[in-house]
Amino acid sequence: MLNLIKLLRDKILSYNLRKYNLAIMMIAAILGVIGAYTLYVMPGVSEKLYLKQLMGVAGGMFLAMFVSVFDYRFLAKFYIPMYLLNLVLLAAVKFTSFGVTIYGARRWLGYNNLFTFQPSELSKVIMIIVMAKLYQILEPKLKKFYVILIVGAVFGIQWLLILIEPDLSTSIVFALLFVIMLFASGYNLKVIIALGVLAVPIIIFGFWYVQQPDPLFITPNQQTRILAYLHPEDYPDVIYQQMNSISAISSGGLLGKQLTNNTGIRGTAYVPVKESDFIYTGICEEFGFLGAVLVILLFLIMALIIVKIAYNSSDLLGRLIAVGCACVFTSQMFVNIGVVTLLLPNTGIPLPFVSNGLSSVMSSYIMLGIVQNISINHDVALKKESEEYIK
Repeated sequence: MLNLIKLLRDKILSYNLRKYNLAIMMIAAILGVIGAYTLYVMPGVSEKLYLKQLMGVAGGMFLAMFVSVFDYRFLAKFYIPMYLLNLVLLAAVKFTSFGVTIYGARRWLGYNNLFTFQPSELSKVIMIIVMAKLYQILEPKLKKFYVILIVGAVFGIQWLLILIEPDLSTSIVFALLFVIMLFASGYNLKVIIALGVLAVPIIIFGFWYVQQPDPLFITPNQQTRILAYLHPEDYPDVIYQQMNSISAISSGGLLGKQLTNNTGIRGTAYVPVKESDFIYTGICEEFGFLGAVLVILLFLIMALIIVKIAYNSSDLLGRLIAVGCACVFTSQMFVNIGVVTLLLPNTGIPLPFVSNGLSSVMSSYIMLGIVQNISINHDVALKKESEEYIK
């Protein structure tokens, strides 16, 4: 035990702690506090959730600092065991009795109501590392077409397991993650553009296909939600959550009901799952347009800082992991806000650092810790490279 403590101490001292990016830690903490306070003031939310969220913020900050001690290159060495563990957990959700169904979706693992855990949240961390490692291994052959087939196959298996849970929103985030990491890897740009052009008719076909009777690879619940989005007048009992969300958001005005001391009826009282997937509705109603914009700006600033860390990374592995984390945070933000504002079908996805949900909070802070390690490892990697060159 003493040897382990000494090893960790020596490792910490070898890092350039001046590179520790306090800005993204502060942004994550602010987002977490905004989420906790929103839970506190929204009607119909248990006080336990507010306290649980604050504990999640404190625990998440500690977790991020703890993870930041471990070299991301060391973690990436275990990409095969991590990938296999990921597949086992995702398969257990769908095909074992430990899978738990909530709101019509089987996305959680649980045991005798003692705990619930959402493996797809951990999958975000694992697949970022796995894909980054594969691209690093295949870096000398990135111009070859079979590279995208290999990475696509590895990615596609776990993506399909998430899609059939069903978890359409996370599947969308993962698809964006795959494209962004492919672009950041330096892969042949012409192929990426061709894939982007090909995606347009596929998306158009998809909107047509989901309106057909009994479509494959989509559950009746998912189909109904998409149809409600396309034809809201025909599905009032399905679209009501998003319609009530829009009503609550508009009632917040410029400054929100908290800042103007408005004690009237809260629209969030009529919005289900407002503590998690629809927490942005509460933020808009309580803090108005300014609060809504502030949250978006905080996410965008965090993403820009992480992209800068990626740019300064000394190797492809670090660059791709950082880019992957930035992609997950921003794409998940856009999908979540798109759902609560009726820009997207109701698919259900948490807002990172803000929504209530331990699995989401912990996975977000783990990614933050890995990004921190990439940041403080930059000078160490350069020093090792220069020493090897001199030798």
